[in-house]
Amino acid sequence: SSRSKTSIQVALDFIKVDSCGNSVTIDGIDDLNVVKDSNIVIVEDIVDTGKTMAKLVAKLHEYSPKKILIACLLRKRSRVQCYRPDYTGFEVPNKFLVGYALDFNEYFRDLMHICILSKH
Repeated sequence: SSRSKTSIQVALDFIKVDSCGNSVTIDGIDDLNVVKDSNIVIVEDIVDTGKTMAKLVAKLHEYSPKKILIACLLRKRSRVQCYRPDYTGFEVPNKFLVGYALDFNEYFRDLMHICILSKH
C-alpha cells in the first residue's frame, strides 16, 4: 500500500472563550501548559471582528505552542478585522446571520440553512 504507516497523536478539546476588555478566559482546558510544543487547530463557526480570537491566540502563545492555525466556516466582510483565519469556508455579508447553530436569543438555531435575520 502507498499509504503511510506513521501515525500522529491527536487530542480534541472543546472550549468556551469569553473576553472582557483586554482579558480572556478559556473554559474547557484545566491546564494550558498542555499546548506547549503542540500544533493547534482552532475551528470556529463565524468570525465577525476577530477581537476575541486575537486575544485567544495571544493567550495561547504564552504557553509556547509550535503552531496555531484557525479555520472558520463563515467570515464576515467587516471593516474591522483583528486577524484573518488561515482557512475560511465562506465570506458572508456583514449582517446578522442565523441558522445552522447560529442563533438570535436561542431562536433559529435549528434551521438547516444560514440566512440573514431581517429587522422586519
